[in-house]
Amino acid sequence: MKKNMKLLSIENNRLKLDLKMKLSMFLILAFLFKVNANTYSLNSAISVDIEKAISQEKIITGTVTDQAGVPLPGTTVLIKGTNTGTSTDFDGKYSISIPDAGTTLVFSYVGFVTQEILINGQSTINVTLSEDSTSLDEIVLVAYGTQRKKDVTGAISTVETNELVLSSSPSIVDVLRGKAAGLQISQNSAQPGGGLDIQIRGAGSLLASNEPLVIVDGFPITNFDDSPSGNRYNSGTQSILNSFNPNDIENISVLKDASSTAIYGARAANGVILITTKKGRDGKVQVEYNSSFSHQPYNNPFDTLELSEWMELRNDAARDLWEFNNRIAPYGNVTLEEAIDNPVNGIPFSRFYSDDQINSAGKGTDWVDLVTRDGSIQQHNISLRGGTEKTKYYISGNLYEQEGVIKNSSLDRASFRANFDQKINDYVTVGFNLTKSRINNGNSPIGEGIFENSGIILSSLKYGPHIEAITDTGEYPINPANALEPNPFSLLTITDEGRTDRTLTNFFAEIKPLPGLLARIQFGIDEGSVGRNTYLPRTTLAGAQVSGQASKSEQKKNDQLFEATLNYTKVLNEAHNFNVLVGYSRQKFRNEGFSAGNTGFDTDAFLFNNLFAGAGTRTLSSFKNEENWASYFGRISYTYKDRYIFQSTFRRDGSSKFADNNKFAFFPSVALGWNISEEPFMESLSDKVSALKLRVSYGETGNSQFPNNFSAAFEFFPGYLGPDESLLTGVFPTRLENPDLKWETTQELNFGLDFGFLDNKISGSVEVFDKTVKDLLFVRQINSYNPLTSVFANVGSTQSKGVEVTLNTVNIQKEDFKWQTSIVFSKYDDRWKEREPDWKPSVFESVDDPIRAQFSYLSDGIMQEGDIVDAQPNLIPGQIKLKDVNGFVRDTAGNPVTDENGVFQRTGEADGIIDAADTVLLGSSDPDFIAGFTSIIDYKNFSLTMQFNGMFGRQIVDPTDLALGVSAEAVATNGQNVLSNALNRWTPDNRSTTRPSSYYGYSVTNGAAGPGDFFLQDAWFVRLQNVSLSYRIPQKIFGVMNAASIRLDAQNLFVITPYNGVDPETDSYSAAYPNVRTFTLGLDLKF
Repeated sequence: MKKNMKLLSIENNRLKLDLKMKLSMFLILAFLFKVNANTYSLNSAISVDIEKAISQEKIITGTVTDQAGVPLPGTTVLIKGTNTGTSTDFDGKYSISIPDAGTTLVFSYVGFVTQEILINGQSTINVTLSEDSTSLDEIVLVAYGTQRKKDVTGAISTVETNELVLSSSPSIVDVLRGKAAGLQISQNSAQPGGGLDIQIRGAGSLLASNEPLVIVDGFPITNFDDSPSGNRYNSGTQSILNSFNPNDIENISVLKDASSTAIYGARAANGVILITTKKGRDGKVQVEYNSSFSHQPYNNPFDTLELSEWMELRNDAARDLWEFNNRIAPYGNVTLEEAIDNPVNGIPFSRFYSDDQINSAGKGTDWVDLVTRDGSIQQHNISLRGGTEKTKYYISGNLYEQEGVIKNSSLDRASFRANFDQKINDYVTVGFNLTKSRINNGNSPIGEGIFENSGIILSSLKYGPHIEAITDTGEYPINPANALEPNPFSLLTITDEGRTDRTLTNFFAEIKPLPGLLARIQFGIDEGSVGRNTYLPRTTLAGAQVSGQASKSEQKKNDQLFEATLNYTKVLNEAHNFNVLVGYSRQKFRNEGFSAGNTGFDTDAFLFNNLFAGAGTRTLSSFKNEENWASYFGRISYTYKDRYIFQSTFRRDGSSKFADNNKFAFFPSVALGWNISEEPFMESLSDKVSALKLRVSYGETGNSQFPNNFSAAFEFFPGYLGPDESLLTGVFPTRLENPDLKWETTQELNFGLDFGFLDNKISGSVEVFDKTVKDLLFVRQINSYNPLTSVFANVGSTQSKGVEVTLNTVNIQKEDFKWQTSIVFSKYDDRWKEREPDWKPSVFESVDDPIRAQFSYLSDGIMQEGDIVDAQPNLIPGQIKLKDVNGFVRDTAGNPVTDENGVFQRTGEADGIIDAADTVLLGSSDPDFIAGFTSIIDYKNFSLTMQFNGMFGRQIVDPTDLALGVSAEAVATNGQNVLSNALNRWTPDNRSTTRPSSYYGYSVTNGAAGPGDFFLQDAWFVRLQNVSLSYRIPQKIFGVMNAASIRLDAQNLFVITPYNGVDPETDSYSAAYPNVRTFTLGLDLKF
C-alpha cells in the first residue's frame, strides 16, 4: 500500500510540476518578449531623435491616465487643426513631433472628456482624462454583436470585471451576486468550487431547467457534470464556469427580457449570460502578473456537547424517555410510584453514568475538529497582451489551488488561454480563441443521508464523544449502541478523486466585401472529459460490509458549433440608420461514457487501480447520446435621428430532442425605444437630464433544457428464466413517446426606462415585466393498464411578474477623491396561471398559487400541563399545538362534500378537528425581493470596494437544529451526540415555551399533524460578500515596472440576519458544507 501511495504521490507531483514548469517557461518567455519589445521601442526612439535633428521639430512625450492613475492605451493625441497625431501605447505613453506652427494638443478617448492642452514650450505633457458621464456612445454587448447603449431596446445589464473582486473565487459567477438587477445567484454548496443556482427573473418551469444560457465568446456552453461517486456518498456540486479563469474575462452582459434573448430561440427562455474574454490591443506588449494567498479560518459553528455534558444529558434523556413510555405525569396519569412498581415491559429506570464517572470525564472526542482544518487558496496569474494594427494577441496562464475546510476536499486548476486576431488585409480578418484547463477535485463525503449513508459533517456531529477516533491497532471503533452509524474519522480514508479536462476552441473569419457589409463565419469545439475514481476502503463501515468498493468512470463531451452571419449597416441622410443581420447555426452535442466497479477486495492497497482483484460482482455500464440543432435567425434594427428605435428578431430552431410533429419552432420579438433626451424640446434641460429613454418590447423564447429526449426508449436486462432456470435478457420499455410533445414557450412583455441626471451623476434604469410560460413540460399519469403509467406531456402555464431597479450614483468626484455607489433591486412573483386539465386540487390549493408554495398548519405554541386543546384531544404537554382555523363542509352523514368540479369546500370556521382544511398558504419559498449594493471609494493611491448582497422576505427551517437540536431521545437510545440547543427542550423539569419536548412529533398523540410552521424562521439576510482595499505603489518605488499594487481582500466577512442557523443561504440540508470567511493578500504587477 505504501508503495502504491508513493507512486500515486509521485504521479500527482509530476503533474503539478509539469504544469508549473510550463507556466514558469511562459513567464520567462514573457520577460524575453518584454525585453524585445523594449529594445524595439528604444530603437524607435533613436529614430525619432534622428528625425528631430534633421527637421528641427520639437518632440513632446508624456503619459495619459484616468483619474485613478491607470494608463489609457489607445488614446488619440492630435495636433489641433491638423490630421497629424499618434496614439498612446499600452502603458499610456506617447511621443509626438510638433512643427513650429503647432500650439495645442488634443487628447481624446472613448468614454472620456476630450482635453486640449497648450504646449507653451513644454517637452513633457502628462494628462489625466475624466470619464465622460454624458456619453451615450458606450458600447454594449448584445446577441451576435454590439450596440450603442442609447440604441439598446432590451433589458440588458452589463458588468465590467474591473469592478469585481476576483482574488479567491474559482468562478466568475460567484462574484456577480448583487451586481445585476434580475440576476439571482445562490450558493448551494460552500465546498471548493461549489455549485451555484443561477436564475434570471424567477423560475417559471417545473421539470425543465430554469438555468440561463451561458455563452463564452459566441459559443453556448454546457455544464461538465461530475460523474457519480460509484458509492453511497454524495460529493456535492460544481459551478458551470469553474473551467474558465475569471482573470481572462473582460465583461459580462446579462440579457433578461425576451426581445434581447429571442434571437437565441429555444435555449433562451431563462435569459442569457454573454461573456467576453480579453483580447489583444495595439501597442507594445504588456505583461501582467498577479498572485494572491487566502486564508480561511474554520470556526466551528456547531455547538455539540463535550463528554461530561453529554453524559449528564444521556442520564436525563434516559429518565425522560422512561417517564414518557410509562406515561408518568405530566405525560399521562401514572404516578412515579406506580411506574416503579410496574414499569412498562418490566424495565426499571437506571442511569448510564454515575456522578463519579461524570466528574472524572474529560472533553471526550471532538469529532468536528478531527475532520476539519483551516482552508487556504493560492493563485498565480500571468498574461501577455499587445499587438499591432494587424496582429493582436492575448495569452494567459493561471494556477489556482484551494484546500477546503473539510479535510480531503480540494480544487486544483491549471488553465491556459490564447486569443489571436489577424487582419489579412482591409477586407479579411481571421482569429481564434482557445481555453484549455484541467481541474482536479478532492471530494469528501457530504450530504444528509442517515445511518451508514451519513456524510462526514453530519456523522461528526452525531457521533458520541465517548468513543475514541482510532485504536492503537489502527481500527476505527463503531458506536456499540448504533452499529449503523459510520465512524466519522474513518470516512477520511475514502479516496475520491475527480478530474475535468476542457478545451474550448473558436475559429472565426470576417470578410468585408462591400462598405457596410460584414460576413462572419465561426466554427468552435468545446470538448473534454470528466473522470471519477473512488474507493471505499474496509476501514469504513460501508466498505467493510462489502470488503472494499472500487469504481472508475469516464465521461466524454464534444459540443460543436458552426455559425454564419451576414450583417449590413447603412446610414441614409445622417438620419436613418439601418442594420440587418441574418444567420445560420448548426450545433451538435455528443456525450458518452462508461463506468466500472467491483467489491470483495483482499487488500485496500490497490484502491481503484485493479478492479479485477475484487471477488465481488463486477459492474459495467456505458452510454452514448447525441443531440443536433439547426437554426435560422435574423434581426432588423432601425434608428431615426438617434431618437426613435425599432428592432425585431426571429429564430427558427429545430432539435432532434423533440418528437416528429414538433421538431421545429419559431420565436419572434419586437421592441421600440424613444430617446426623449435627444428631442429638441429637451435641449434646455440638457444640463440636468443627461439621458432619458422609454422602451417597450415583446418576445417569445423556448425552453428545451430537459434531461431526456422525448422519443420512445427501451432497455435490456435479465428479466426471464429459461427452461433450465437460466437468466434470459428481455427488452423493456422505459419511456413512451408523445408525438405531439412541443417546446415550452415563454411570452414576455417588458417596459423599461433608462435615465441619467446631472451629467449622469445619477443614472440607472427601471424594468417592469410580465412573463408567461406555457406548454409546460411535465410528466402526466396515464391508465395503469399500460406498460408504463406516465408520459411526458405539455400541461398548463405559469406567470412571472416583476420589477427591477438599478441606481448608479457618483456621490463625490474631486481630483484626489471619488466615491460612487450602485444599488440593484429585483422583485418577482412566480405563480400558476393554468393547471393541467385533470388537476384535482387539495382543499387548500388554488389555481393561482405560487409555484413553490409553502403550505402548513399554523402552530399555537407548546402545550403546557393544564392546557385544554379541543381540536387535539390526545396532545400531551411538551408537544406543539396547532390552530383550528377551518373545516370541511360536510353532509348529514359527516362526510366532506365537493362542488360541481369535484373540489372539496371549506366552511371558513373552526370545526374542532385538525385536518387538511386547517392547512393554509404561508407564501412562497422564493424571496420577496433581492438586492445588492456596491460602494467604490478612490482616494489618491488607495481604493476601497465593498459589495453587499441580500435576500429578503423568506422563511426556512434550520435543518441542522431540527435534526440534532430539538430531540434528545437518540442520546438515550443510540448514544449519539446533539447540539447544545437540546438542553433547552421541554421536559417536566424545564417547561419551555419555545422548545418542544423530544416527543413533539409522536403521531400517536398529535394525530400525525406535525409541527406546522413552528420551526420556520425568518431568514432574510444582508451579506458583506466582498471588501477590497488596494494601494497603488508609486512608480518611483518599483522602477522597472509600469504599475504595481497590493491589496487586502475579504469575502463573506459578516452576515446580518435574524436566522439562528449556520448560514441562511447555504443551509439547504442538515450539516451543510460550512460557508467560511476568506482573507486574502494579493500583489498585482504590470511590466
